[in-house]
Amino acid sequence: MINAFDAIKETLQIADVLTFYGVDILCANKALCPLHNEKTPSFTIYPSNNSWHCFGCGVGGSVIDFVMACYGLDALEAAKKLNADFSLGLYDYKLTQEERNQQSALRNEKQAYRELAETFEAYMSKAYFILCDYLHLLKDWKTAHAPKMPAELDTASPLFVEACHQLDYIEHLLDGLTAADYDEQILFYQTHRRELVEIASKIKRYTESSKANTSA
Repeated sequence: MINAFDAIKETLQIADVLTFYGVDILCANKALCPLHNEKTPSFTIYPSNNSWHCFGCGVGGSVIDFVMACYGLDALEAAKKLNADFSLGLYDYKLTQEERNQQSALRNEKQAYRELAETFEAYMSKAYFILCDYLHLLKDWKTAHAPKMPAELDTASPLFVEACHQLDYIEHLLDGLTAADYDEQILFYQTHRRELVEIASKIKRYTESSKANTSA
């Protein structure tokens, strides 16, 4: 006689379970892993044997294994959650109000974490493009405002001076940001947040000034 664990594994399709719990399945059965923060999808779905595996976390398994990993439950708790969420009717046991509240709190916590991770990832992406835009400006300033004679160095354009002082530093920041892991990104945010706001404001002022001069 088939047991409840096997019934759940045979009844529920892994893609349906993942979608139900908020995983966005991309092309080629890939997804951003909901168990850890990542930019490149390492979570792979295998419909042929109804399983999953994350090459970033190094974990995988059945639909029950996913719920265990996602919600911090043991196998029986995960099976009962799937049974309740998908109305399978395999268990007579009904969750108490306290258990439902705990599951709701877990879902809310996970959703809050996911939203925070998405916001942080968007910030880091914006930070990267701000630095890229500033780097391009610095290179342009260094070329366009370079003194024609050595004697003119003392009266060189402030834009040329800024480019000379900042080029290597901004390239260093970009290199570090590109290679940074999650903890290093957090440190980058803590260390350079105000500086990036100032750089973004500077780019905006220069762009608006250039447009005004062009249209004048």
